Amino acid sequence: MGGGASRMEVHFRHIARAVIVHENKILIARLKGAHAFLPGGGVEPGEGAQQALQRELYEELGVVCAVHRFMGVLETHRIDEKGVLQHEISHLFEVSSEQLTSFAHPRSQEDHLDFHWIDLNTDQIKRHDVLPRMMQEHLVRLVAERDCVWMSTFTPT
Repeated sequence: MGGGASRMEVHFRHIARAVIVHENKILIARLKGAHAFLPGGGVEPGEGAQQALQRELYEELGVVCAVHRFMGVLETHRIDEKGVLQHEISHLFEVSSEQLTSFAHPRSQEDHLDFHWIDLNTDQIKRHDVLPRMMQEHLVRLVAERDCVWMSTFTPT
């Protein structure tokens, strides 16, 4: 870059997300007053994605869970309202917990989050605007067909 050019600020996140399905319902998290997403969170230095997912679900819901099948990777990027590039790599895992069933409303351990069971169908996933959006069309198929996928908002150059 030339002398006057500046580099764009980039925030990178490595995330582990849980796909928890019970009786044809899927568990979603909602940031109060904002967006919905699959439960989980950031992978911290020194821990693997599966460990991070177990830790996050314990912190958020107070449950012990089993991480099963690896379902795929989501790679997203966007420029936020401050002009910062937000780049996320999310690993999706099928997860279960004897403490989580669609017959009971999950109780959040964190004040900023709510958890809800919704029907596992594309219309409901879109209606609740579960992020990242590129996953909305594919999630039901991933659960049913047991595929492993890579999805990205980047286009090859």
